[in-house]
Amino acid sequence: MGKIIKVDVTEIGRKGGLATAANRTAAERRDAARRAIQARWDRYYAEHPEKVKTARPGSARKTANKGKR
Repeated sequence: MGKIIKVDVTEIGRKGGLATAANRTAAERRDAARRAIQARWDRYYAEHPEKVKTARPGSARKTANKGKR
């Protein structure tokens, strides 16, 4: 049998993420980030069915955050 080589998988993932980001435009990075956030929230609501997902239009979010910027 050969030697056992330990590889830090997180380092490989970081390099891949940086390379992917470098090859994307700002709009593509933004779209990928939005899809990732949506996937995280979808998973959260799937795991917590007692939480009610409310649909708020963008205008409601803007008025709620108006004085926070």
